[in-house]
Amino acid sequence: MEDKVLIINTGGTIGMVGKPLRPAYNWSEITKEYSMLEKFPTDYYQFEKLIDSSDVTTDFWIRLVEVIEKNYDKYLGFVILHGTDTMAYTGSMLSFLLKNLAKPVVLTGAQAPMVNPRSDGLQNLINSIYIAGHKLFDIPLIPEVCICFRDSLLRANRSKKTDSNNYYGFSSPNYNPLAEIATEIKVISDRILKVPTEKFYVEKNIDANVLLLELFPGLNSKYISDFIESNKNIKALILKTYGSGNTPTSEDFIETLKSISKKGIPILDITQCISGSVKMPLYESTDKLSKLGIINGSDITSEAGLTKMMYLLGKNLGLQEIKNAFSSSICGEQTI
Repeated sequence: MEDKVLIINTGGTIGMVGKPLRPAYNWSEITKEYSMLEKFPTDYYQFEKLIDSSDVTTDFWIRLVEVIEKNYDKYLGFVILHGTDTMAYTGSMLSFLLKNLAKPVVLTGAQAPMVNPRSDGLQNLINSIYIAGHKLFDIPLIPEVCICFRDSLLRANRSKKTDSNNYYGFSSPNYNPLAEIATEIKVISDRILKVPTEKFYVEKNIDANVLLLELFPGLNSKYISDFIESNKNIKALILKTYGSGNTPTSEDFIETLKSISKKGIPILDITQCISGSVKMPLYESTDKLSKLGIINGSDITSEAGLTKMMYLLGKNLGLQEIKNAFSSSICGEQTI
């Protein structure tokens, strides 16, 4: 293994040029103004097609884990350049697919392209290289999938993009940062997952046949049942509910959920709120949901809840096995 970091460029604003913005396929076109980057011990890998992160697919995730798998034994860690819009989804999915991860995998990007003199991209990239290259810079090892943005290092499966313009673009509402980045990088060791002792491997089966629905006042429950009835491939329903997990208590709505549940389709209850968690049973509505066997999503983010469900469905687990998986934490994605 070389004492180097592999930078994997998948696309995103950080590496865009021109008006309107487009991907720059020549990385030197981006870095030519930043000679300091040449001093860092890095190698560079670029996806054949750089994408806007709104075009992320399950195939993209599989391609990404394959690149890491192929290069895992060669590098101290990995930095993934990625668009910010779906970075939390990709980070969450990677946390489930990269098993027994004992090296840093750091996703980063920018709100403004690096060719912009006021871009946040350069500092985000350098900070990410420090985290991924840990021992080269006397920084503790962080064996996790992380998001490095501005002055924080966040657990990826706890993160959300919470601002579309501000340089503090990401937050981790229900779990404190893994490291604080200022003149020094301060790693908070008791927040870090333990280094696994078993051999690293990757999983590559993802099933995206999931319906994610945010509740709103006036929603006709018939739309839900009709949609699922007409789309036989749907294997799971995720409800973004009010507050601490509340839904309408009307007979029609409860009967709709009961009917879906009887089909063996898991229903996951996660909160619409940025922070906080689902609490069952707290109110009448969550009491009814609990009795129906609806899964309590605790404080999992919608990004992690969705990707965890896709990951579990990809393993062909039964309904009870999926329920059991959501009552535990696979890699720090929810509080138990």
